[in-house]
Amino acid sequence: MNNTAAVILAAGLGTRMKSETAKMLHRAAGMPLIWYPVKAAFDAGLDRVVIVVGHQREALQAEVTRLFPDRRIDFVVQDRQLGTAHATLCARDAVADCGTVVFINGDLPFLTGDSIRRVQDAFESTGHVFALLTASVDAPGGFGRIVRDADGVAAIVEARDATPAQLAVREVNVGVYVASPGLMFERLEKIRGENAAGEFYFTDIVAAFRGEGRNVGAYVLPDADDARQVNDRVELAVAEQKLFLRKVRELQLSGVTVHDAGSVMIDYDCRVGQDSEIFPGCEIRQGSVIGGKCTISRGCVISNTVVGDGVMVKPYCIFTDSVVDDGGIMGPFCHLRPASHTMKGAHVGNFVELKKTTLGTGSKANHLSYLGDCEIGTGANIGAGTITCNYDGFNKMRTEIGDRAFIGSDTQLVAPVKVGTDAYVAAGTTVTRDVPDGALAISRVDQKHIEGYAARKRARAGK
Repeated sequence: MNNTAAVILAAGLGTRMKSETAKMLHRAAGMPLIWYPVKAAFDAGLDRVVIVVGHQREALQAEVTRLFPDRRIDFVVQDRQLGTAHATLCARDAVADCGTVVFINGDLPFLTGDSIRRVQDAFESTGHVFALLTASVDAPGGFGRIVRDADGVAAIVEARDATPAQLAVREVNVGVYVASPGLMFERLEKIRGENAAGEFYFTDIVAAFRGEGRNVGAYVLPDADDARQVNDRVELAVAEQKLFLRKVRELQLSGVTVHDAGSVMIDYDCRVGQDSEIFPGCEIRQGSVIGGKCTISRGCVISNTVVGDGVMVKPYCIFTDSVVDDGGIMGPFCHLRPASHTMKGAHVGNFVELKKTTLGTGSKANHLSYLGDCEIGTGANIGAGTITCNYDGFNKMRTEIGDRAFIGSDTQLVAPVKVGTDAYVAAGTTVTRDVPDGALAISRVDQKHIEGYAARKRARAGK
């Protein structure tokens, strides 16, 4: 009975989002909303998480399982949305063996593990009865109001049920509670839907405990922004902007230079190494890791890509599902499509596109090329205008280019084909057969000169 769990309420329809997608699956700073309270619960040191699901439960379960593959997470179903008390009761059997349970509303992207621990401390001070998280906000809006008396928190009154005097209260309920499940579930069963919405409010349990003469603890957030909820697209946009700024600040404090922080979008799970520099207008998206001493120049979009140490990324490059090893020089205006890998010290230059291609150590493709389904060795040089012709309308085929091969400008490599080690391909060649090691491949039509052609052409045109 010493183990702890979090119960996260995520079954609601989220009707104000005006969306076919469940609210908890909408993304802010690259992560679905459900990710934030789950991460906070594990950051607080809780043993496991139970999520109450309902609307689009299969999609929600799949996403959470993908994001937390090694964590203990269970799901319980609320078939009908009858309020927060009913949703909480749905988790009763799942946490029956727990000594302490933390209950969390699912739409709290700013919740932290430290805040949960502080509410747990307040719970300990009540003799293991009940505690909640509150905040003092300038515009309480639809938040439930905290009603206090001489002994502390006396009740939580939902905004739609509050009197004018209660609506003037600035201290509000955030939606995080700590309780002993044995005590709590007995009282939840007695809650009735005697309110404006006709729902069974979890928050009515506060008045129930106080009516028995028990203490209710509270921890007031020092930063009211941490209480922000997401109920519609406007609040989602505001939350995302603040999450981006928090991420930038976290990186700046860890030794990363970020220029024009308000223009940069760095998703919450991304990492950037010390002494790297990020310029305005960059997007570093979910799953990306940037090494130390890198330069990410203006306007780059990097998604689910690992960038090594000391990499120079020039302006307006796009990387997706790829790997850039240490010391690479990328761009400007280069495009790494999925499953591309540039090895140590490789160069990918202006308007070069890689797709499912490995560019070997020290190899260069500096100008205007498309390299798809390609394996390129070390020290190779790919000339301007080189194209791998890798698709016949039905199948993708591989091209292999050996170590130190030299591919002249305006070369077409018709796959499947192999260019050997130390081989040369002359400019303007169409390669349709394998090129042996050390050989020169050349295919050009004879150049002819037709004397007097220009004069005859002008005469025919009457000029």
